[in-house]
Amino acid sequence: GWQRQPDMRTVQGTLEEALSRLLDRSTRVELAGRTDAGVHAAAQEIAFDTPPGRAAADVARGLGALLPEDLGTLGVREAQDDFHPRFDATGRRYEYLLAPGLAADSPFLRDRCWRVPGALDPASLAALAGRLAGERAFDGFAKAGQPERGTRCRVEEAAWRAGPGPLLRFTIVADRFLHHMVRYLVGTQVEIARGRRPADDLDRMLEGETPSRPVYPAPPGGLYLTGVRYEEGWNRPAGIPWLDWPA
Repeated sequence: GWQRQPDMRTVQGTLEEALSRLLDRSTRVELAGRTDAGVHAAAQEIAFDTPPGRAAADVARGLGALLPEDLGTLGVREAQDDFHPRFDATGRRYEYLLAPGLAADSPFLRDRCWRVPGALDPASLAALAGRLAGERAFDGFAKAGQPERGTRCRVEEAAWRAGPGPLLRFTIVADRFLHHMVRYLVGTQVEIARGRRPADDLDRMLEGETPSRPVYPAPPGGLYLTGVRYEEGWNRPAGIPWLDWPA
């Protein structure tokens, strides 16, 4: 997970320790959004201060040498002094990967997707995703809200598509997300598509009504933060690195 924890290895803690060594002073980072343990941040955006005269290229090389093999930077650049990766963001993009049917048996997909036994109808999932766009309170799809900002989110895009191979992918873009929101949305859609939850549960929850039974989030290993949008555009192209990006 992202957030620094006492006596636990985290992304934030590992990054800050490497930066503090590199810059020879205690360094803290700001970020675009927290990710839970098991979630893949393929396009996290962070910001930190450096001593005068430190070139971005030098910081990038130094981090490349200090960070462990399971954590890396995709680029370092200078920013305005008042830049904040979270509050300056205008949108975020998440992608969730499913492996249904026989693909669920593949050991190569462990911790990289949700391996769901049995068939899933892409058309059914597509119809469910088509109901998500718009601005509303997503209380029913959140483990916790943000009291200072409320629970309203504006979903700009939500869609399922098939491929490559037997895999299914859910892409969602919104101005903000609540804690576990994407995982709850995916879990609810998959349960409905498998006939394990009434078809009208999604609409009821979107209207703020109580579902037929408690909702469970999809596993974290299938979730990828694949983009953060700023005034100049997305910080990374869409796509899951190991699946879509050139080697």
